[in-house]
Amino acid sequence: MRARLIRAVLALYPTAIRERYGEEIAELLATSDTPARDLADTARCALRDRLTHRTETMTLAQARTAAATLIKLVVAPFAFGVLLLALLTTAGLLADMTGAHEATPYGYALAVALAAASTWWSGRRMARTMPIVAAAVVVPAALALGAAGISAVPHVGDVLGEVRAGSLAAVACWAAGATGLGWAVSVLLRRGRRAAAWLSSGIGALLLLDAVTAVYVFTALPPERAPRHNAPLWYLSSMSWWDPGLVDGAYLQLEDSIKMLPPVLTMCTVFLLGVTASRPRPAA
Repeated sequence: MRARLIRAVLALYPTAIRERYGEEIAELLATSDTPARDLADTARCALRDRLTHRTETMTLAQARTAAATLIKLVVAPFAFGVLLLALLTTAGLLADMTGAHEATPYGYALAVALAAASTWWSGRRMARTMPIVAAAVVVPAALALGAAGISAVPHVGDVLGEVRAGSLAAVACWAAGATGLGWAVSVLLRRGRRAAAWLSSGIGALLLLDAVTAVYVFTALPPERAPRHNAPLWYLSSMSWWDPGLVDGAYLQLEDSIKMLPPVLTMCTVFLLGVTASRPRPAA
């Protein structure tokens, strides 16, 4: 048992330190009279050395690249929203020109699908050209920060839901769930279980987005307006304009409240999965 703990603690050190002093540290820990305390102290020192080593070895160019990547991630939800609005406007204009207003729900769904495909491509491209450390954590956190920033802007934030508390609660829930989803998919891919990774990403994304939509409705709308037994239908309705009267018993009342929050978070989820599923290109 102690040998396993020693190996785990040594793994915390940077490679250079571990290769040079690993055997000596392991021997000292193996013969220690106070193993628990010494293991804890060694782990603390290892983490400190790892953080110090990473900071010292990061060049100015790498720091600038990391900062630029982080800024792009924070701004991404705004870009997703602009893209979606452009596609929805185009679909609306086409419906007006052709008089096919009954096909509006299909145009809405097509616009969301095209926007999601674009974010998938963007995520894969970013992951291959700008490697992101701990992407399963950094990407959801940065995207959630950007979405929360949009929600906090007066009037503009209404595009992500007319009740700000509901929008922020949904974004926070999404960040936590997306982190778990991204981590699970990345682990499966590292183990070579691609089929399981794709299946998990699809099912997990749908469950996450369904839960996030429910969080908004639970927070923003009272039960008498949005009966809770309709919860499994809220995400589907908000993404398709299929609405049998889920809120106030009236058509599209749910969409009037939640607005673009589900589509934007859907695009963020697809973007995250695109990043997670991609590998950086090897340096030339």
